[in-house]
Amino acid sequence: MNKIPLLLLALMALTINTQAQTSKKNTSSKESSTRSSRKSSSKQNKQYPKLLTSVLTISAMSDIHNENEVDLVMQNPKVGLDLSYTKQVIGKVFSKGLSLGWQPIETTSDVNIQGETGVLKATNQMVHAHYTIRVSPLKNTWFQPYVEGIVGAKGAVLSSSFEYDDPQQEDVNDIQYFKYTWNFGYAGGLRFRATNLIYLDVRYARIRSGSLERVTDMVIDNNVITYETEEWEVPIGYLRAGISFSF
Repeated sequence: MNKIPLLLLALMALTINTQAQTSKKNTSSKESSTRSSRKSSSKQNKQYPKLLTSVLTISAMSDIHNENEVDLVMQNPKVGLDLSYTKQVIGKVFSKGLSLGWQPIETTSDVNIQGETGVLKATNQMVHAHYTIRVSPLKNTWFQPYVEGIVGAKGAVLSSSFEYDDPQQEDVNDIQYFKYTWNFGYAGGLRFRATNLIYLDVRYARIRSGSLERVTDMVIDNNVITYETEEWEVPIGYLRAGISFSF
Protein backbone atom coordinates (compact mmCIF):
# COMPACT_ATOMS: atom_id res chain seq x y z
CA MET A 1 0.00 0.00 0.00
CA ASN A 2 2.84 2.38 0.71
CA LYS A 3 4.21 1.82 -2.78
CA ILE A 4 1.10 3.22 -4.49
CA PRO A 5 1.53 6.82 -3.24
CA LEU A 6 5.16 6.66 -4.22
CA LEU A 7 4.25 5.51 -7.73
CA LEU A 8 1.67 8.27 -8.03
CA LEU A 9 4.23 10.88 -6.97
CA ALA A 10 6.73 9.51 -9.48
CA LEU A 11 4.15 9.65 -12.29
CA MET A 12 3.22 13.23 -11.36
CA ALA A 13 6.88 14.28 -11.36
CA LEU A 14 7.45 12.63 -14.74
CA THR A 15 4.38 14.34 -16.19
CA ILE A 16 5.48 17.79 -14.95
CA ASN A 17 8.99 17.25 -16.33
CA THR A 18 7.63 16.21 -19.73
CA GLN A 19 5.35 19.27 -19.94
CA ALA A 20 8.21 21.61 -19.05
CA GLN A 21 10.41 20.16 -21.79
CA THR A 22 7.56 20.44 -24.29
CA SER A 23 6.95 24.11 -23.45
CA LYS A 24 10.68 24.85 -23.85
CA LYS A 25 10.65 23.25 -27.29
CA ASN A 26 7.58 25.25 -28.32
CA THR A 27 9.16 28.48 -27.09
CA SER A 28 12.41 27.82 -28.94
CA SER A 29 10.52 26.90 -32.11
CA LYS A 30 8.50 30.13 -31.89
CA GLU A 31 11.67 32.18 -31.42
CA SER A 32 13.35 30.49 -34.37
CA SER A 33 10.27 31.06 -36.56
CA THR A 34 10.20 34.73 -35.48
CA ARG A 35 13.88 35.13 -36.40
CA SER A 36 13.32 33.48 -39.76
CA SER A 37 10.31 35.69 -40.48
CA ARG A 38 12.36 38.78 -39.62
CA LYS A 39 15.15 37.64 -41.90
CA SER A 40 12.71 36.92 -44.72
CA SER A 41 11.02 40.30 -44.28
CA SER A 42 14.39 42.09 -44.33
CA LYS A 43 15.30 40.17 -47.47
CA GLN A 44 12.00 41.18 -49.03
CA ASN A 45 12.63 44.81 -48.11
CA LYS A 46 16.02 44.62 -49.80
CA GLN A 47 14.57 42.94 -52.85
CA TYR A 48 11.57 45.27 -53.09
CA PRO A 49 12.51 48.95 -52.47
CA LYS A 50 10.02 51.65 -51.49
CA LEU A 51 7.50 52.08 -54.31
CA LEU A 52 6.27 55.61 -53.46
CA THR A 53 8.38 58.64 -52.56
CA SER A 54 6.93 62.04 -51.64
CA VAL A 55 9.12 65.06 -52.42
CA LEU A 56 8.40 68.35 -50.60
CA THR A 57 10.48 71.36 -51.71
CA ILE A 58 10.74 74.79 -50.05
CA SER A 59 12.51 77.37 -52.24
CA ALA A 60 13.29 81.01 -52.76
CA MET A 61 12.36 82.24 -56.25
CA SER A 62 12.86 85.34 -58.40
CA ASP A 63 11.47 86.48 -61.75
CA ILE A 64 13.88 86.65 -64.69
CA HIS A 65 13.13 89.38 -67.26
CA ASN A 66 16.48 89.28 -69.07
CA GLU A 67 18.47 86.05 -69.16
CA ASN A 68 21.61 88.00 -70.13
CA GLU A 69 21.45 89.93 -66.84
CA VAL A 70 20.96 87.14 -64.32
CA ASP A 71 23.88 88.52 -62.27
CA LEU A 72 21.86 91.72 -61.68
CA VAL A 73 18.96 89.64 -60.41
CA MET A 74 21.32 87.91 -57.98
CA GLN A 75 22.50 91.29 -56.67
CA ASN A 76 19.02 92.81 -56.18
CA PRO A 77 16.50 89.96 -56.24
CA LYS A 78 12.77 90.36 -55.64
CA VAL A 79 12.58 87.16 -53.69
CA GLY A 80 9.42 85.14 -53.26
CA LEU A 81 8.57 81.77 -51.76
CA ASP A 82 7.72 78.58 -53.64
CA LEU A 83 6.29 75.43 -52.05
CA SER A 84 6.05 72.35 -54.25
CA TYR A 85 5.03 68.72 -53.81
CA THR A 86 5.84 65.84 -56.17
CA LYS A 87 4.80 62.18 -55.92
CA GLN A 88 7.33 59.75 -57.39
CA VAL A 89 6.27 56.16 -58.08
CA ILE A 90 8.89 53.52 -58.92
CA GLY A 91 8.25 52.08 -62.35
CA LYS A 92 6.34 55.11 -63.66
CA VAL A 93 7.94 57.57 -66.07
CA PHE A 94 5.89 60.63 -65.07
CA SER A 95 5.61 62.14 -61.59
CA LYS A 96 2.71 64.47 -60.81
CA GLY A 97 3.11 67.54 -58.65
CA LEU A 98 1.81 70.91 -57.45
CA SER A 99 3.65 74.22 -57.06
CA LEU A 100 2.36 77.21 -55.05
CA GLY A 101 4.22 80.53 -55.10
CA TRP A 102 4.01 83.91 -53.36
CA GLN A 103 6.06 87.01 -54.16
CA PRO A 104 5.57 90.27 -52.21
CA ILE A 105 6.20 93.45 -54.17
CA GLU A 106 5.41 96.33 -51.82
CA THR A 107 3.91 96.93 -48.37
CA THR A 108 2.71 100.28 -47.02
CA SER A 109 1.11 101.16 -43.68
CA ASP A 110 -0.49 103.96 -41.66
CA VAL A 111 -1.45 104.33 -37.98
CA ASN A 112 -4.47 105.52 -35.96
CA ILE A 113 -7.05 104.92 -38.66
CA GLN A 114 -10.56 106.33 -38.15
CA GLY A 115 -9.92 107.13 -34.50
CA GLU A 116 -8.84 103.55 -33.76
CA THR A 117 -5.41 102.74 -32.38
CA GLY A 118 -3.72 100.28 -34.69
CA VAL A 119 -1.92 99.83 -37.99
CA LEU A 120 -3.48 99.65 -41.46
CA LYS A 121 -1.33 97.66 -43.89
CA ALA A 122 -1.66 97.08 -47.62
CA THR A 123 0.45 94.50 -49.46
CA ASN A 124 0.91 94.24 -53.21
CA GLN A 125 1.88 90.70 -54.26
CA MET A 126 1.94 88.11 -57.02
CA VAL A 127 0.86 84.48 -56.57
CA HIS A 128 0.83 81.35 -58.72
CA ALA A 129 -0.56 77.83 -58.67
CA HIS A 130 0.93 75.31 -61.11
CA TYR A 131 0.28 71.67 -61.91
CA THR A 132 3.49 69.91 -62.93
CA ILE A 133 4.45 66.69 -64.71
CA ARG A 134 8.05 65.63 -64.01
CA VAL A 135 10.34 63.21 -65.83
CA SER A 136 13.44 62.11 -63.88
CA PRO A 137 15.43 59.16 -65.27
CA LEU A 138 17.64 58.87 -62.16
CA LYS A 139 15.17 58.86 -59.28
CA ASN A 140 17.25 56.77 -56.88
CA THR A 141 20.71 58.32 -57.28
CA TRP A 142 22.53 61.14 -55.47
CA PHE A 143 22.36 63.29 -58.62
CA GLN A 144 18.85 63.65 -60.09
CA PRO A 145 18.32 65.82 -63.19
CA TYR A 146 14.71 66.35 -64.22
CA VAL A 147 12.45 68.21 -66.65
CA GLU A 148 8.90 69.40 -65.99
CA GLY A 149 5.85 70.48 -67.91
CA ILE A 150 3.93 73.32 -66.26
CA VAL A 151 0.33 74.54 -66.54
CA GLY A 152 -1.60 76.77 -64.15
CA ALA A 153 -2.39 80.38 -63.25
CA LYS A 154 -0.67 83.58 -62.14
CA GLY A 155 -2.45 86.23 -60.07
CA ALA A 156 -2.04 89.81 -58.86
CA VAL A 157 -3.38 90.47 -55.35
CA LEU A 158 -3.73 93.58 -53.21
CA SER A 159 -4.58 92.62 -49.64
CA SER A 160 -5.17 94.83 -46.61
CA SER A 161 -5.28 94.32 -42.86
CA PHE A 162 -5.99 96.49 -39.84
CA GLU A 163 -4.19 95.30 -36.73
CA TYR A 164 -5.71 96.73 -33.53
CA ASP A 165 -3.46 97.56 -30.60
CA ASP A 166 -6.24 96.31 -28.32
CA PRO A 167 -5.82 92.49 -28.19
CA GLN A 168 -9.54 92.07 -27.42
CA GLN A 169 -10.49 93.46 -30.84
CA GLU A 170 -10.27 91.14 -33.84
CA ASP A 171 -8.05 92.24 -36.72
CA VAL A 172 -9.75 93.00 -40.05
CA ASN A 173 -8.40 91.44 -43.29
CA ASP A 174 -9.65 92.14 -46.79
CA ILE A 175 -8.82 91.65 -50.49
CA GLN A 176 -8.84 94.97 -52.34
CA TYR A 177 -7.89 93.66 -55.79
CA PHE A 178 -7.48 90.23 -57.41
CA LYS A 179 -6.92 89.34 -61.07
CA TYR A 180 -5.38 86.24 -62.63
CA THR A 181 -4.34 84.76 -65.95
CA TRP A 182 -3.18 81.41 -67.34
CA ASN A 183 0.40 80.07 -67.36
CA PHE A 184 2.14 77.26 -69.17
CA GLY A 185 5.73 76.33 -69.87
CA TYR A 186 8.54 73.95 -69.01
CA ALA A 187 11.41 73.71 -66.55
CA GLY A 188 14.70 71.94 -65.99
CA GLY A 189 16.22 71.22 -62.61
CA LEU A 190 18.81 69.33 -60.59
CA ARG A 191 18.55 67.63 -57.21
CA PHE A 192 21.69 66.83 -55.18
CA ARG A 193 21.49 64.44 -52.25
CA ALA A 194 22.83 65.81 -48.95
CA THR A 195 21.41 63.01 -46.76
CA ASN A 196 18.91 60.20 -47.27
CA LEU A 197 16.16 62.70 -46.44
CA ILE A 198 17.47 66.09 -47.62
CA TYR A 199 18.31 67.25 -51.16
CA LEU A 200 19.43 70.56 -52.65
CA ASP A 201 17.16 71.63 -55.50
CA VAL A 202 17.80 74.19 -58.28
CA ARG A 203 15.31 74.80 -61.10
CA TYR A 204 14.82 77.27 -63.94
CA ALA A 205 11.41 77.60 -65.62
CA ARG A 206 10.41 79.22 -68.91
CA ILE A 207 6.81 80.46 -68.66
CA ARG A 208 4.28 81.95 -71.08
CA SER A 209 1.31 83.89 -69.70
CA GLY A 210 -1.83 85.69 -70.73
CA SER A 211 -2.38 89.41 -70.16
CA LEU A 212 -2.69 90.62 -66.57
CA GLU A 213 -2.97 94.02 -64.88
CA ARG A 214 -1.11 94.34 -61.61
CA VAL A 215 -1.27 96.99 -58.89
CA THR A 216 1.05 100.04 -58.96
CA ASP A 217 1.34 103.31 -57.02
CA MET A 218 -0.37 102.05 -53.88
CA VAL A 219 -1.14 104.81 -51.32
CA ILE A 220 -3.07 105.08 -48.04
CA ASP A 221 -4.72 108.52 -47.88
CA ASN A 222 -7.40 109.63 -45.40
CA ASN A 223 -8.03 106.09 -44.21
CA VAL A 224 -8.56 104.90 -47.79
CA ILE A 225 -6.30 102.64 -49.85
CA THR A 226 -5.91 103.97 -53.39
CA TYR A 227 -3.98 102.36 -56.23
CA GLU A 228 -3.49 102.25 -59.97
CA THR A 229 -3.02 99.29 -62.29
CA GLU A 230 -0.88 98.70 -65.35
CA GLU A 231 -0.16 95.87 -67.76
CA TRP A 232 2.05 93.28 -66.10
CA GLU A 233 5.41 92.79 -67.80
CA VAL A 234 5.54 89.02 -68.18
CA PRO A 235 8.96 87.65 -67.17
CA ILE A 236 10.75 85.19 -69.43
CA GLY A 237 10.94 82.74 -66.54
CA TYR A 238 11.84 82.38 -62.94
CA LEU A 239 14.72 80.88 -60.99
CA ARG A 240 14.13 78.70 -57.94
CA ALA A 241 16.59 77.33 -55.38
CA GLY A 242 15.91 75.57 -52.12
CA ILE A 243 15.80 72.40 -50.07
CA SER A 244 13.69 69.33 -50.76
CA PHE A 245 12.73 66.49 -48.44
CA SER A 246 12.14 62.94 -49.69
CA PHE A 247 10.09 60.64 -47.50
